[in-house]
Amino acid sequence: MSTTNLFWPVFKNIEKEITSLSNDIHFDDKQLSIYSVKIAELLLRCVVEIEAISKDLYFKNGGTKTDGKDLFFDTDCIDLLETRWMLSKKQIIVSSTNFHFQNDENKMLYPLKKANKRGSSGADWAKAYQAVKHNRVGNLKDANIKHLIRAAAALFMLNLYYRDDVFELGKESQNNFTHSLSDVFVEWRWT
Repeated sequence: MSTTNLFWPVFKNIEKEITSLSNDIHFDDKQLSIYSVKIAELLLRCVVEIEAISKDLYFKNGGTKTDGKDLFFDTDCIDLLETRWMLSKKQIIVSSTNFHFQNDENKMLYPLKKANKRGSSGADWAKAYQAVKHNRVGNLKDANIKHLIRAAAALFMLNLYYRDDVFELGKESQNNFTHSLSDVFVEWRWT
């Protein structure tokens, strides 16, 4: 029995809000450290979705931890998904016309690299999320454009796995399938 995908519409809404924000702030390499309460809100919402979708993917892909112990989205769920799909080697390309990044490190992201680690070993967006969640006033600077875009890229990637769509790339009507999926992240690659 197929279940309703509750994650995709939330991702699309967050993506729309990020794109709207890029109309107010010029997203380029020099602006990545810009932070705000609005960015903090988007970062928190984005990573809450990453937690939820990674847990759902965990169980759909053979995760069995139900022994009453806490199930952690990073060291349990994303770790299992990393083992299965090598997520850390998947690259997301930032290609929105509203984003003006020149440096490859800001255009070609590996958003789930180290996402299965915790603490200082974890992904930069995950560390920022934890810092902002636990002390928003003291760590507001961590709620910046750089961390938001990387978290959104991670959420996009997990949504692609959750959707589990199949595309026949040889067919003319589906050659540009990624254009219809995201307004910010058009393609992804394996390295």
